[in-house]
Amino acid sequence: MRNKFRPKHQRLILQCYPGGRSQEKHPNSSELSYLLYYVSTRRTKLQKVGRFLERKARSEVWRGRAGNVQVTLDISKALIDRCPSDLNEYADFIISILATVLNSNDLTLCQYTEATFRAFCEHHDGGLLADDQEFVRKFVELLKLYMKVSERVKTSNDLAWVLVSLKAAKSIAASEAISTSNGQSRVQIDIIAPIILQQLYSDREDDDLLMLDALATTLESSSNEVTTRTPRTSTGTIRPVTTGIDDDSESDSPQREASVLALQALRKLFDAVHDNGVSQIRYASIAVVHFIIDHPKNETWATNMIDLMARWTPVQLRFVIMRSLLEVMAGLHITDTSKHLVVTRLISSLLSSSVNLVGLSVLDVLHVLFSQILNHLHQQSKGIKDEDGTRKILLDKLALTIADLATHTYYSDQISDMVTEILVRLRPITHEEHYENANGNGAGALPSRREIYEPPSTVGSYANLDKYIRKGESQKNISHKPALFIGLKVVKEILTVANNVESGVTRNIVPLQAWNQTEWALTEKDAGVHIAYVDALLAYFDLEIGKDPEVFDVKKRSSSSSGFLARLHLALYDYCLELSNKAEDFATINVLLLTVVDRLGLYGILRGLPMILQLQDTIHDVIRDGNTTGGRPERLKLPARNLISLDSIILTYISAVAKKLCIAELESVVEAEISKRKASGDWDESITSPPKPLPLASKRAKAPLTKGNLHLADSSDNSEDEEEPAGTAVNGTKGVDTHVDRAVVREYLQSTPLKMPDEIKVQLTAEWQRDVILRQGM
Repeated sequence: MRNKFRPKHQRLILQCYPGGRSQEKHPNSSELSYLLYYVSTRRTKLQKVGRFLERKARSEVWRGRAGNVQVTLDISKALIDRCPSDLNEYADFIISILATVLNSNDLTLCQYTEATFRAFCEHHDGGLLADDQEFVRKFVELLKLYMKVSERVKTSNDLAWVLVSLKAAKSIAASEAISTSNGQSRVQIDIIAPIILQQLYSDREDDDLLMLDALATTLESSSNEVTTRTPRTSTGTIRPVTTGIDDDSESDSPQREASVLALQALRKLFDAVHDNGVSQIRYASIAVVHFIIDHPKNETWATNMIDLMARWTPVQLRFVIMRSLLEVMAGLHITDTSKHLVVTRLISSLLSSSVNLVGLSVLDVLHVLFSQILNHLHQQSKGIKDEDGTRKILLDKLALTIADLATHTYYSDQISDMVTEILVRLRPITHEEHYENANGNGAGALPSRREIYEPPSTVGSYANLDKYIRKGESQKNISHKPALFIGLKVVKEILTVANNVESGVTRNIVPLQAWNQTEWALTEKDAGVHIAYVDALLAYFDLEIGKDPEVFDVKKRSSSSSGFLARLHLALYDYCLELSNKAEDFATINVLLLTVVDRLGLYGILRGLPMILQLQDTIHDVIRDGNTTGGRPERLKLPARNLISLDSIILTYISAVAKKLCIAELESVVEAEISKRKASGDWDESITSPPKPLPLASKRAKAPLTKGNLHLADSSDNSEDEEEPAGTAVNGTKGVDTHVDRAVVREYLQSTPLKMPDEIKVQLTAEWQRDVILRQGM
């Protein structure tokens, strides 16, 4: 009689509940079918039905009638499946029902909510999350409640509580609701990510995420096949609660089941193909990176996780992960070097992996990473101590990470752009810093014109990251010694990496003009910068030049590349006449001169031979005879041992030129002269052809950089003030008059049939004037 006066929708709902006090009940099939038909044809009743189900759930939970609570959840799920397009009309009540059941602390009931919540997530489009603040609050509270379920540690069923949380996390991760564009995406991800990652994390080095991912993929594929083969169920059929794990599989242990669920949930966050996939992947990446920062012990786990994230992400969106890593890095405080190191290692592992980051802005990444180097060097220059050596390790890793950008070639001029971007910003060390180094004050504050800045304390959006990148671009001049040293070493590493990997994109070689305006480093007073420049330049000639002879065809040569060669030989000319030169300096000159001849052929000889012949005239006319024409205007008083070294360099160079141009008679004459000098003891034994490898790791180079071990030392030693070591390879006490001079070279050039125009022959022995080169700016 009591039900007779109830509204019809309430009577229909109550009729779905079977009698009895069983702990497991299911709705009456026929009554449920009629209820669903009733609400689907009268959409205005949906809110009333939802409100009544909410009251019913609250009442049954309070009375402890678990069977009736299950019926309420089944009706709610069936309602969602039947009227998904109107879910927003009654979504608020579904959330309240689920929250009520979760607060019951009944494990069985909490497990039973999984199917209803999954159906809710599948059909919820996130519309209410954009407009209804009260709904947003309730939905966020429900997510928090689901995640807190895993903390209910009471019995041996602790892992069962964890599974409830993980299944809920997987459901929301696969929902469109998590990809809303009003900021709720980050809120939801920040709630579910910790429980997912904590389940996956392991301190063991042998924990293999990749193997777990393969297992999860297999199980998910099997589950999808079963789903497609299952016939359509009636509205009254209640699907059993599933775990997503095959009972017969090797993964039937509860712990493995939880790990697989966690991995599947995390994959859903990155396998985003909808319109707001960028924001979802971005916030998911940030959440993972922050978790790794807080759990830095297992580097293998961290790098495997980043690799999996990239592989899960659609190819066209993988670059978002890299931008997210840069965003996190830019947001860290500059003094948190250990956190910076963790993120840098993640970036390096992603860049050097086989994952192709289509759409990545390579130069933007380079700007951020190099700006980070400058920022940490700025901390060093202010005298902030590196107590545990982390900053030094970080600088090493940042430099090598920039080189890792060359692992994949995304466009033909990528390597050229990277090298040019660094070289174009290098400037000579300022006089103030030389003064500081000489007086032991190298750790003082840097002048503002060096433009080394500190990043913002936080970066809250991609827009802020873009501002950070642009701020890095504005740093066009780098004149701080450690930064110069690192920049030159990074150039070498970029070239090394680029030439040791295979890419599907055919890249252009780095043009010679990329080195324009860098020749000043050849005569830089600081030994570290000088050696780093020579090392980088030799690596360039060795790795890039000589691959395509047509590139350096004399007839096709460009004025810009010719200009660099002219300035390089001008710097070599001045370098030869330095009073403080020692054996390693002459060895360096010899290697550079012969390398240019070997790699560039006639193209390099056109710039080098006239300079060498003028150097020979300068040595004999200016220094020995006191004339002041053709060379430096001032009188130079070089030590006798320097004259012998220079004579050795000149003859070795002319011999190499004769061999390169196939002038056998000239080569024989020069070799005879060399033999004569060696016999008389007037020869520097360190000058050879082919040249000996430079001892770049000697006392003057305290900071050699290699791919495996990058040492970024200060290299501020004043080697020019040291005593020259005993046992030097230079013999004799004075130079001898040469029998191979400009006239001899010209004679053999003119008399030997060569495949070159006569005007080229004339240019090879033309007058070379230092002042003319300077005035031409070449």
